[in-house]
Amino acid sequence: MGGNFYDPTNRIRMRLSFRHGDTCAAKFSTAMNIIKPQLMLKNFLKITFRNLLRNKAFATINILGLTIGMASALLILLWVQNELSYDRFYQKTDRLYMMFNRDTFDGTLNAWGSTPKIMAPTLKKDYPEVEDAARYNNVTFLVSSGEKHLNVRGAFTDSGFLNMFSFPLLKGNPAQALNENYNIVLTQKLSKKLFGNEDAIGKTVVIDSNANFTVTGILKDLPNNTAFDFEYLLPWAFMKKLDWDDDLWGNN
Repeated sequence: MGGNFYDPTNRIRMRLSFRHGDTCAAKFSTAMNIIKPQLMLKNFLKITFRNLLRNKAFATINILGLTIGMASALLILLWVQNELSYDRFYQKTDRLYMMFNRDTFDGTLNAWGSTPKIMAPTLKKDYPEVEDAARYNNVTFLVSSGEKHLNVRGAFTDSGFLNMFSFPLLKGNPAQALNENYNIVLTQKLSKKLFGNEDAIGKTVVIDSNANFTVTGILKDLPNNTAFDFEYLLPWAFMKKLDWDDDLWGNN
């Protein structure tokens, strides 16, 4: 835009030149607005990387601390989630209740989770609103199949246990699996220990070296967020055959 500013012949060209210049400036400004954040990010990364290289010890401590903090927070979150879901994953959770016993000793009220064996059948008999009740008692027997002999933790329970709780049976009928005195339900893990990859349904398992049980169900292995702890289930009726059952209210 050189030339004489007072030359009338240049006025139109000067004005056109200014207008044209304004348009170019607008376009250039828009392009810079697009490119500028990219350049800033690139420069920021370069500066950060250089500072890390210049202060290696300080950077290592900070990165390590951040990593440990994030990992710890994640582990705490997973632990809280596990605790909140503890025995809360059953389909009928809102209808399940655990019975407790309580009494006062030396002026202090105490409560514990064991109750008289007669309580479950009494609740079912005398309280129509109780749909079902299942007793549960852990036991450890020698479990044998052929040449395999294992001391395994299991449990006695009533036939309604599998219907009340949502431990899935991979094979067998939950409504009938514990109906007979000599039925037994195995977990996947114990079934594999005793029979390998064979189908265990209908096979015989010897309990305590003298009682033959027929496998009527294969239960999916228990999750880690449950208080139940067993690798096989035996019918409560077998406790009566062992004379381990009683009708005493004072016996917990």
